[in-house]
Amino acid sequence: MHIKPTVKIDPDDMVRYLLYQQFYYGEDNIYGRTKDLYEHIEGAGNAIEAFYSLITKPIDLIDMGQVDKYLEFFNEKIFQIPKETILEKFKEYKDNLGTDMSRGIILTVIVGESLMEVHDKCFNATIVQLIEFIMKNRSLEADQKAEIEGKIKVLYGKSNTFIGMIYSLSFMEFIGNKIQNQNIVNNCRSLLEKYYGLILNLIVD
Repeated sequence: MHIKPTVKIDPDDMVRYLLYQQFYYGEDNIYGRTKDLYEHIEGAGNAIEAFYSLITKPIDLIDMGQVDKYLEFFNEKIFQIPKETILEKFKEYKDNLGTDMSRGIILTVIVGESLMEVHDKCFNATIVQLIEFIMKNRSLEADQKAEIEGKIKVLYGKSNTFIGMIYSLSFMEFIGNKIQNQNIVNNCRSLLEKYYGLILNLIVD
């Protein structure tokens, strides 16, 4: 199915765009990496909005040029990120673009890279859980783990829609935990297990 976005984003609201992209288009629906598949999670929109408010509360620090202080906030209140790596990337952009470096580019480098760290680490953690799920449910031996990992990498490389949903659901679960909404967390856990099962059936004979 193809669903048109139902959330209108102000072109100047780069942080909201970065948070929503390939993930949320409104109506409490969480999408995978494409709009081919989604899951409805009651209250997801409000949870995402609460998380948006959290990460934008000190956004003035970035506007005042205090990028390092914003990253310190992110580290302390949101998630542990490689601050120095992001600062180095920011410096490279600044050196190359100089006065042409727009606010949108600055936010993309600082907030976008920070959110990407959250996405990737949450996803990697769920992939570990997925492998454990498959090993346990098929009573596989330890020496078969590498084969399972390889098959999952192939699915990821082919942009499998189930893997895409796991990517998004793992981030939504993180948001639920961060704003202390246990219903969101529980729904995400249930849906993740659903997709673990679907992937298991794809890769295990």
